[in-house]
Amino acid sequence: MEPKELRNYRYKFGLSNAKTGKQKPVSQRKFAQILDISLSYYKKMEQGKRSIPEDVKQKLEEYFRVYLKHGIEMRVMIDYLRLSFFDAAPKDIIQQVLGMDELEFETRSTGLYMFDQVSVRGNIWVFWHTKETTKNVLIQFSGQGCREYELVMKERKTDWQEYLLHLWQKQGMLESCYSRVQCSRIDIAIDEMWMRDDEEYFDLFSILEKEHKGLIEDSFKLFENYGGYYTESGVARNKGLSLYFGSRKSPMFFNFYEKRYEIANRERISVEDALLKYGIYNRYELRCAAEKATEIIDRFITGTNLGEIGAGLINDKLTVYDLLDSESRIVNERWAKMFRTVRELNFSMKAEKFSIERAERWFETQVAPTLKLLKIVDELSGRDFVNATIENVELGEDKESYLTWFQSSGGDLVGG
Repeated sequence: MEPKELRNYRYKFGLSNAKTGKQKPVSQRKFAQILDISLSYYKKMEQGKRSIPEDVKQKLEEYFRVYLKHGIEMRVMIDYLRLSFFDAAPKDIIQQVLGMDELEFETRSTGLYMFDQVSVRGNIWVFWHTKETTKNVLIQFSGQGCREYELVMKERKTDWQEYLLHLWQKQGMLESCYSRVQCSRIDIAIDEMWMRDDEEYFDLFSILEKEHKGLIEDSFKLFENYGGYYTESGVARNKGLSLYFGSRKSPMFFNFYEKRYEIANRERISVEDALLKYGIYNRYELRCAAEKATEIIDRFITGTNLGEIGAGLINDKLTVYDLLDSESRIVNERWAKMFRTVRELNFSMKAEKFSIERAERWFETQVAPTLKLLKIVDELSGRDFVNATIENVELGEDKESYLTWFQSSGGDLVGG
């Protein structure tokens, strides 16, 4: 560690002035106490007159939570993608790039993005021009469109990283249907997963409180928050809190929100049922456009994990602290477990990790009452709807995998 890096840590530990917002470094005396060394020895380290021992570096990493051995379960996914193809025809892009049948798309007029035609299949939109002089085609995958195309890629035994690498490698080739491809926007969604009622989760409201106390360090000029309640059919529903960092027009924009409330309101269910059904507590959404989108694609197709990219973007732009004492601060532990290090974080790009416990809770609270009703109706009417339906249903890959594990484990539910 160099003296300059040591001084930077001393500044990072300091509190911000409530009026000016300027960072005030921790005093050398206080910092020496934190590191459990003498003031004179600390001054010599900062001046470069004494070497900085390894145990000092380890203490700094411990206090600053640079590296935690145990992270928490997070899920990461591409949640919006916009790709432009140059010198291309829409039919070729649909057939060769998407690998889909043109007849599956419905074409209609549009004025979006200065195109005059759009071909739509579900939530996958292909924009193009009728004029022969303009041969650019744009593909837009919304969040749901990304999930739809992931099903297509799953059948082809590929994923986003491999698929996008293939698109970039084919630029300008004779057999390619386009001369160049460009990404103008990519959104990364990182979900804080809900596993147990007794576990602590990050409280987004704490950011509002910490913002006033100078415990949020960010490089955005704009910070907004939205929340509150709305009434539907006489019932008050909580919108959940949404935090916005930056401008929507800038290359980088963060949106952190209580995803569980969004799901509950969308499906007209309780927040508890939304957690049981989907297992998502908070979502941390990173919207990247222009040169930032290009940078992310470059890193992604050259092998960097999407979770590492997302956590790196957050670490670079935003840090959440707690007070260590009246003069100094420390990185919030939950925040650190989610984003501070990527070496041990359990990022998964799978849509869901099957949990037998969550399935049982969902069955008990949502399915069992309806199932009991249907079985009674079967008995009264002499039909066999319930058993016939169960017999004919096909299990998904995640449930088949669980059964395979369960059988090999000797039927021990604890490992599920």
